[in-house]
Formats: sequence, structure tokens, C-alpha cells
Amino acid sequence: AAGLEVNIYDIVSDPRRSGLAVETELRDLVRELKGLLRIPVAMKLSPYFTAVGNLAHRLDEAHVDGLVLFNRFYLPDIDTETMTMAPRIELSTRAELPLRLQWMALLRGRVRASLALTGGVGTPVDGVKALLAGADAVQLVSAVMRDGPALFGRMRDWLATFMAGRGFHTVEDMKGRVSFSATDDPAAVERAAYIRTLQAWTAP
Repeated sequence: AAGLEVNIYDIVSDPRRSGLAVETELRDLVRELKGLLRIPVAMKLSPYFTAVGNLAHRLDEAHVDGLVLFNRFYLPDIDTETMTMAPRIELSTRAELPLRLQWMALLRGRVRASLALTGGVGTPVDGVKALLAGADAVQLVSAVMRDGPALFGRMRDWLATFMAGRGFHTVEDMKGRVSFSATDDPAAVERAAYIRTLQAWTAP
């Protein structure tokens, strides 16, 4: 393998286990892996941490090579006939993309690690959004399972058309153009965007 992506699927059900303890375990795992391996190590994160940005910073200080935003929890449903927990799996949808775009834009330029976006990319437009937010890589799984491998060609062709229309010569030219990397106070920008979003709603 040329690299390792570590996906920690851990639902913390013990009420005595603190958020800080969970995050410290992730940091220590990165340190241990980096001490053992010579290949790059990426950590696939969940969005359900108290402070995703701080965790990303701590993992960055532990010399993680990449951060993947975000993994998905596959939660069971309840079968009312048998009154038992029943497994349920659904492919990701475009509704999951905005959360990933937000954190990609917030982390771009604030961590040394490369950034990958996964989850919610279903169309070529979604892939371009991920790059504009700051992604170094875009992962596709559910969309390819739905549409087949021909999607890769459509993604590439639409990206080339978009770049030509906007005058971008390389992907690096467009990467992070809609991130918060040049903003001194991203929290204030986020708050203003929140207010504008509420004001933009109109009754159907």
C-alpha cells in the first residue's frame, strides 16, 4: 500500500468516557501509527465531535498526513413486527454534502495535512464544489454504485469545462477559492451567513 486511511467507527456509548478522552485516543493512535509506518497516514473523521477544528489541529500536530471528512454512522432501525433492532443501510445523498463543504472550507489553510472530502458527492457539480471549498481529493462511492464507473468520465469532462470557462489552468488554481483561508474571523462570517440564510427563506 502507498498509504493508509484509518476509519475509526466508534459510537461512544459509555457515559463516563469524555470527549477529550476520545479525541486524545485518536491523537495517540496517529502518533503510534506514524512511529511504525513509513507510508502516509490519513484519519477519517466523524462530524460528531464537540470541536472538529480543534481535533483536526491536534491530529495535525501529531503529524497526520491527511484528514478525510467525514465518515458515516450506519444506524439500525426498529422492526415493529419483531420489536428488535434491524440493520439498515442507505447510500449517501447530496443532502450530506453541505456539512462537508463547510468544514472543508473552514480547515483549508489552517492545517498542514491534506484534506479529502467524502460523502454526498453525487454529480460533477458536487465535485467542483468540493475543490472550491479546498479539498485535495474527492472520494466517490455511493454515486459510482448508483451510476456506474462512467461517472468518472463525466466528472472529469465537467471539471475541464468549468475550469476553461472560469480561466483556471490547473486544479491548484481553483482549489480553496471559496474557503475561509484568507478570513481572520471565520466564525463571524459563518454567523453572518446563518443570518442571511434565515432571511432568504420565503413561504412556498
